[in-house]
Amino acid sequence: MKTAGLITAAGQSLRMGAAKMLLPIDGKPMIARTADVFLRSGVTDLFVVVGREGDAVISALAETNARFLWNRDFETTDMFASIQIGLAAIRREGGFDGAFLLPGDMPAVPPDVLLRLMAEMETGHWDAVFPSTGTRRLHPPLVRADCFGAIVDYRGEDGLRGAFRSMDVRIGYVLTPEAGCDIDVDTPADYERVQRHLSARGKGGTAT
Repeated sequence: MKTAGLITAAGQSLRMGAAKMLLPIDGKPMIARTADVFLRSGVTDLFVVVGREGDAVISALAETNARFLWNRDFETTDMFASIQIGLAAIRREGGFDGAFLLPGDMPAVPPDVLLRLMAEMETGHWDAVFPSTGTRRLHPPLVRADCFGAIVDYRGEDGLRGAFRSMDVRIGYVLTPEAGCDIDVDTPADYERVQRHLSARGKGGTAT
């Protein structure tokens, strides 16, 4: 299936106290590491929603050929608004069977998880597929293109969860113990944790 990667990177980084998308991880900005999650899994059609520090994020991803979209209301909206902006653009471009939704502060998702999600959607005919611990949903979900319009048009409560409930979607799961699907970098402690995790994984170990 042909999938797009939607990266939301319009947040204000208030708890971090710095522009977290630009923080270095092994010499590359965090947002570039997140883009690598997609590129290493063969998902090369990237759509990135930016807000604060948007120009710097665009510069950090200059070599990816990503399409950039602005959430001009980033100070007063949440991540779901950025998801709606991104899915609207992906829908307009057309030709995609689905899209992954990944926050830009999650650079530790293993590319093989994306491949497993695509395989599960193709065989299970789900509307959306999530990585899961068995009791909790993780990132990134893969959403079928048939759902884009309803998500973009949704104006109710509880963001993506609320949109899914309003559509009565069929949701599948891929079980994974991978901690990288659960590490979003909101605080300095999270930043240290994701660096430890990636370092351990690069050495053939594991980290939580």
